[in-house]
Amino acid sequence: MNADQAWQSVLGQLQMEMPRASFDTWVRDTKPVSYKDSTLTIGVRNAYARDWLESRLAGTVNRLLLNILNSSVNVHFVVQ
Repeated sequence: MNADQAWQSVLGQLQMEMPRASFDTWVRDTKPVSYKDSTLTIGVRNAYARDWLESRLAGTVNRLLLNILNSSVNVHFVVQ
């Protein structure tokens, strides 16, 4: 499974777990940038979104990725 497929799986799970308004505001427009050395880098639209995702969703995203990929993956959010 590549980064795009893994992230699409994460998005599907988050869409079911989160309130729609929160998902649409913070998560929907994110895109995978790279997957290297067990780190998945996700592009977000601004620093505020990056900070929100890091503080509120990083743990959940790491858990989902562990279930999807069967290996520990760090997620890193960057402004694009």
